[in-house]
Amino acid sequence: MIGQQRRLLPAILAVATLVIAMAALALIIADFENPTFPALGFNGTANLVLGVTYPIVGWLIASRRPENAIGWIFLAVGLSQAIAGFTAAYAWHGLVAIPGSLPLADLASWVQVWAWVPGYMLLLVLLLVFPDGRLPSTRWRPVLWMAEVALFLMLVPTAIATLPYRGPVLMTPEGPDPTQGLLPLATTLSGIGSILVLLVALSAIAALVVRYRRARGAERQQVKWFAFAGIVEIPLVIATAWFAIPAPFDMLAAIVIIPLVPVATAIAILRYRLYEIDRLVSRTIAYAAVTGGLIGVYLVVNLGLTTAFSSITSGDSVAVAASTLVVAALFTPLRRRVQRVVDRWFDRARYDAERTTAAFSERLRNEVDLPSLVAELDTTVRGAISPSRVDVWLRSARP
Repeated sequence: MIGQQRRLLPAILAVATLVIAMAALALIIADFENPTFPALGFNGTANLVLGVTYPIVGWLIASRRPENAIGWIFLAVGLSQAIAGFTAAYAWHGLVAIPGSLPLADLASWVQVWAWVPGYMLLLVLLLVFPDGRLPSTRWRPVLWMAEVALFLMLVPTAIATLPYRGPVLMTPEGPDPTQGLLPLATTLSGIGSILVLLVALSAIAALVVRYRRARGAERQQVKWFAFAGIVEIPLVIATAWFAIPAPFDMLAAIVIIPLVPVATAIAILRYRLYEIDRLVSRTIAYAAVTGGLIGVYLVVNLGLTTAFSSITSGDSVAVAASTLVVAALFTPLRRRVQRVVDRWFDRARYDAERTTAAFSERLRNEVDLPSLVAELDTTVRGAISPSRVDVWLRSARP
């Protein structure tokens, strides 16, 4: 029972994070045409990208290896950034776009100020503990303690100092007067935390180098993929806290660079079979591809039929019904074809085994000699699953 709960929790967290991220995107789309809507920039786009990519990879890992901290860190990063993006969009809609339209919008304006900090810090911790979820050695514990101090300095003082100002003022570019209340102290402590973040980042990169030099075999390749992505992504994330990237390159950088770590982690898992989840990943990719394709078909058919029947009162109903029938008819054949293509890349062992079994079934139809059948069966089983031993039991014929 406990094992089932540990496997169910990653799925719940991943789905919740994706729902929050999609809700944030829906609010952004609803307010996008508002002339006062602020540009998403690097941070706003990064929150959405992190909220979508990290929970998926985190679920894949944590559902198969719940004892490894990597999957849970991915889930926590995605949840933190999704909440930051959602609360920012929620507060802007409820306080600026349509004041009073959403409950607790003032509280959301306060949460969005600091909700991104845990995910930001966990990105650095990820560099320290990849790929086994543990530090390279006990000598690296001070770096972890430094990360905890930096997290406290960047989160707690800012949260306390901005709590009295929750409301529309936190949604303006200028924000509250930085010389009032506890804001000067919070700014100072946050600056110290930022310096510690830089030290943690440098230490984390050094830890990756040390781990790479010590690693052998598959682990060395895993660290190589992850190190490449981390060394590109993490410095960019840190740099954006000090320097602004000009538009539209800020959004482009977030879309291209931010997914590097989850993509590299997925490659390490798939290419070097770190967590033995080829079949699970194959199914996930196949169903995602089929869903995307069917959504496209539905929209095209619906748009075409709506245009064709625009003069008929029930045109919309006919278009919806016909589009649904087309999607239902295409689902099974499309899923089979997509699954075969995906299996070739992400579940090769199963794909090869199925081909071997199909070839054996074809030969079996024309073979009547018993010794030849036994030899064929032995060859097929060894080629498909590579057992250490194969025994064939034949039932004696009845007298």
